[in-house]
Amino acid sequence: MSRSNKLDPTAIYAVGGAVRDRLLGLPAGDYDWVVVGATPEQMVANGYLPVGGDFPVFLHPSTHEEYALARTERKSGRGYQGFTFYTGSDVSLEQDLLRRDLTVNAMALSQAGQRYLAQLSDELGEAQLNTLLQSGALDQRLSAASPPFLSDPFGGLQDLRQKVFRHVSEAFIEDPVRILRLARFLARFEDFRVAPETLSYCQTMVDNGEVDHLVAERVWQELSRALMQPAPYRTFRFLAEIAALERVLPGFVWDREAAELLHLVANNELSLAFSYGLIFYRVADIRAFSQRLRAPHACQEAAQLIAQWVQAMQQYPLNATTPPEQLLRAILATDPLRKPERFEELLQSSALLLSVKGVSAEQIEAELGQWRVILAAVQAVDAGAIAKACAAEGRPIKEAIYSARLRALEQVRCA
Repeated sequence: MSRSNKLDPTAIYAVGGAVRDRLLGLPAGDYDWVVVGATPEQMVANGYLPVGGDFPVFLHPSTHEEYALARTERKSGRGYQGFTFYTGSDVSLEQDLLRRDLTVNAMALSQAGQRYLAQLSDELGEAQLNTLLQSGALDQRLSAASPPFLSDPFGGLQDLRQKVFRHVSEAFIEDPVRILRLARFLARFEDFRVAPETLSYCQTMVDNGEVDHLVAERVWQELSRALMQPAPYRTFRFLAEIAALERVLPGFVWDREAAELLHLVANNELSLAFSYGLIFYRVADIRAFSQRLRAPHACQEAAQLIAQWVQAMQQYPLNATTPPEQLLRAILATDPLRKPERFEELLQSSALLLSVKGVSAEQIEAELGQWRVILAAVQAVDAGAIAKACAAEGRPIKEAIYSARLRALEQVRCA
């Protein structure tokens, strides 16, 4: 590359997960870019905005996508933060790709390759292009161009087609975050498997204590994303297989119920908060567990709400003999008048729990229907009118509203 301030467009590559997903015919999302042979001064001179901390990263002046200088890294401490980086202009593309975790993430698509795919999209349509990419029909063309559109020094394309997650180099063992990323990828890509030697490296990171240096923010980042993937069960099963689950999530109960709920969560449109709540509601101290994990308050709240609801239903199941007072207390404790959408999601979560316990679909639907009728009766009570009347008559407002709701519930039960 010239030592002038002008950047060489042939030395700019799309890298990482976006390239992987593009080759699978999936939406690629935001691209990450690597610039080979450039200096920070050249990037700034071309209008890029420096934003990196540990190593030089720049925002494109127009697209605001991230462009990083090609770099190498060296282990200098424990955990995922224990690295030093070198970003000299002599770092090659292959050296940059060498530091990446998995071969399927260690491919680079040149800007010429990007233009080639854009042209095909214009000619064939995006749907047809994605079909060709997914089938591998374009692999030879991408790899055989001169220079190649796709740089693949570590066999990532072959692993992609064989649906294998394989580490790029022995440096994989230096970063325990790679365990979490791999676990998340398993949740997203249901038909991929882990190469035996990569599985062994993960096990070694557990055995040598590297996994204990994971910070809560990274654990939550990967876990929360895994919970919203098509097969979150595979994440937890993998972590259990390498004996990392109890180290990463101490206090979590991994058993048949948790496994079945993870399968069900993937097939239902629950929010992240209630997906989290269903999986972790049995943790003994869910508040401390959630805070340690840095989970959002909504997730902690959902887990506590589910635990509270399960306990209430065990004490006072919904049947003809349950006192109306108990039903009213149970439903009011969930704050459904202010948060009816949350109560509906609680009911959906309860349905999944009942399903795991072997309750029939007809019984579950009947129970949810009864709770919706009960809520409607409570909602129909005009608390404002009662408060106004009580104020005029000097009667206690809170007790009057509660009595009115109880009468409404009794009428529903008698109907």
